[in-house]
Amino acid sequence: MEEQPEKSIQYATLSLKLARDGKNLREEARALYILADASYFQDKLKEAIGFYLESANVEKELGGKESEGYINRIGDAGYSFYISGQPLEALKYLQESLELSLSIGLDVQAASMYSNIGSIYTEWGDYDKALENDRKALEIDRKIGDPVQVSTDLNNIGKIYEHWGKYDEAIRYYEESLGLARSAGKQSMIAVRLNNLGIVYKAWQKYPEALDFFQQALEIERSQGRMDKIGRRLCNIAATYLSMKQYANCLSYLNQALPIIEESGLPDDLARMYNVFGKYYLSTGKYQYAITFFLKSQEYALKINLKPIQMGNLQSLSEAYEKAGKASLALESFKLFLVIKDSVFSAESNIRLAEFQARFENEKMKLENEVLKKDAKHKWDVYILSGIASFTLVVILLSIILILRLKARNSRQLKQMAEQQAARLELELELRNKELTCNAMSIIKKNETVAGMMEALEKAIREGQPEDVVDSMFEKMRNSDRDNSWKEFEVRFMQVHKDFYDVLNERFPDLTPNERKLCAFLRLNMTTKDIAAITHQSVHSINVARTRLRRKMNLANSEENLINFLINL
Repeated sequence: MEEQPEKSIQYATLSLKLARDGKNLREEARALYILADASYFQDKLKEAIGFYLESANVEKELGGKESEGYINRIGDAGYSFYISGQPLEALKYLQESLELSLSIGLDVQAASMYSNIGSIYTEWGDYDKALENDRKALEIDRKIGDPVQVSTDLNNIGKIYEHWGKYDEAIRYYEESLGLARSAGKQSMIAVRLNNLGIVYKAWQKYPEALDFFQQALEIERSQGRMDKIGRRLCNIAATYLSMKQYANCLSYLNQALPIIEESGLPDDLARMYNVFGKYYLSTGKYQYAITFFLKSQEYALKINLKPIQMGNLQSLSEAYEKAGKASLALESFKLFLVIKDSVFSAESNIRLAEFQARFENEKMKLENEVLKKDAKHKWDVYILSGIASFTLVVILLSIILILRLKARNSRQLKQMAEQQAARLELELELRNKELTCNAMSIIKKNETVAGMMEALEKAIREGQPEDVVDSMFEKMRNSDRDNSWKEFEVRFMQVHKDFYDVLNERFPDLTPNERKLCAFLRLNMTTKDIAAITHQSVHSINVARTRLRRKMNLANSEENLINFLINL
């Protein structure tokens, strides 16, 4: 998905076709969701939005508008609209997702929607609504305990203070947000926080520090190959060099940013870049070029209602028109600047901002106090439990030492007796195994003798002896000898390995008598040839029987040796 999104699209497209052919709505919705995410990672936002909305419609068909799948997908679509520079369309979907999330208790989704809505209002300069939404997002995320989302919320609040011109507060929020992002190891988030710190230091006219933050952010973006973010960082570096009056460096970075940002086509990035171009030409005395770029920037800023950029453009346009000798246009631009400024930085919004700050600090202190109380109680509990555990441990250790001393002598004696008895039993078992094996070999020799007699009888038949008499003798000799051989062997085997048959019958009750015989021979580690001689079967038949036995003992797909398995049984 993230490293090779084109592969993700390839497989998801195939999955989508299979799901639709099989009328599987659940997998169809899932495949569309994957296609949307993969398109998003390729910065194909238009395609991503289409897939998110298609997936949302299928989710609605499956579970209705209050299903989690539908709520999440329209939220994804809303965020993609926002990223693609369509805030009005974004707000519609984000608001719907928020309301549905709150109605069924999807806290994580609700917090995400509050955050996204807050970002839109921040860009619009409607800081009252922005703060209200970001505050609600922060409350939920702190309650959930998600440090990554808390970092995002703090960053968004810092952005409001930055636009407000309250840089000390902005720095405080940005640094706290950066610390959480670093703890989580989120490189893309770290880059954004570094970039925001650079913007504040630039506003403070601390240009070397600002350039350092921007360069750190740019290095991270280049390592991740995020072209749209690279364009933004280059533009910020250009703006910093412009403030330092290093015009050659400014133009160099602007020319690097220009093709990247124009290719991405994002209205907010275009508005900011053209604004910097305008300021560059204004500073170098090329007023008509400056006016052209400020007007281009204003076109995009108006399209997505970026009030901070609008104010910057109008203020700079007023200056450019004045220096170009167009006094009436200069005055008109300045009046528009004041109208927007008054709408954004009103006395009422200042009061709301102060109220929010007080509420935020109070909630933060309450949270910290609760943590301290819990920590103190936990430490006291640990001390008490540690003391009880230590005393109990000492008593137990003393008791164990006394018991061990009393039992040590008896243990040594019992061990010696057990070792001696084990040695005797092992010797006896070895002798009986040898006896049993000798008996088996005797049976083999006897069977070989019988086989010779059978050959002689068969020869007699060929020489003309009466067929019925010879067949009767042949059959009687073979059956009698085979049964007697096995009975003799089985009696001796049972004497030595009685437990073997008990375990065998318990674990494998479905074995046939012939299969139990085969197990006995294999238990003695006899070869296939020897078993064939005892049982009067061919080697092939014995091999087939062994294969069937492995299957019954669930060893068919195992590399375990059958003889070792039976010996260890």
